[in-house]
Formats: sequence, structure tokens, C-alpha cells
Amino acid sequence: MVSRDTTVHAGVVAVSIAALLALSWAFPDVESPVLTFAVLVCYGFVLAGAHLFLAWLGDDGIVPASSRWRFVGLVAGVVVLATIAVLTEPISLGPVSSDFVLTVVAVAGILAYWVLEAGSGYDEATEGS
Repeated sequence: MVSRDTTVHAGVVAVSIAALLALSWAFPDVESPVLTFAVLVCYGFVLAGAHLFLAWLGDDGIVPASSRWRFVGLVAGVVVLATIAVLTEPISLGPVSSDFVLTVVAVAGILAYWVLEAGSGYDEATEGS
């Protein structure tokens, strides 16, 4: 039997792809930054849309709702940083560029997410002992 999570993920992916196709068909002459932003937002929905929907419902199925919210926050943050990097010209900040700084912030966010999830999993595992 297919899990609720899988069903919601498949639905979100289908809606995101349909929305991207509809936007590209409806606005064929859209300038590149707007299309890039739309693609990044749809990519975020593909990655985190199902978690957002299930977290909003408070569904603690396969993944706890608190973990879903953390993942949604991570994906939203990375999408915002990627949007800034793609839609702006890099600025030189001494020996590094602004794009490098945005990448470091995104990677730090991913590492912090992994640490929080590991701690949450450990707490959950030791809770039953």
C-alpha cells in the first residue's frame, strides 16, 4: 500500500511541474530572471511542498511534524539564497565574492539542519529507553 507521504509527494511534484509548464506556455517571452525565480520556487515546492502540507496538517506519519517544519525552513532558506545569488551580480568582498558567502551560509544551514535532525532522532530514540 502506498503511504500518505508518497501520495502527497507525487501530487506536489505533479502540480509543480504542471505549474511550470503552464507558466512557460502562458508567458513564453518572460525575461530570464523572472523565469529563474519561478523555477527556483517550483523546485522548492517539489522538495518541501509535501512536508509543508503535512506539517500544516500536523501529520506525524513517517516523519514528525517538527522535522517537517525544519526541512521546510531549510529549503526555503536555500531557495532564497539561491535566488539572491542568481538574480544579482556578484559583489567582491575582499578575496571572496558575495556568491561564495551565500554558498557558505547555505552549506552552514544544511549542516545545522543535519545536527538538529541527528539530535532530534537521538532524543526520540532515547525517549523510549
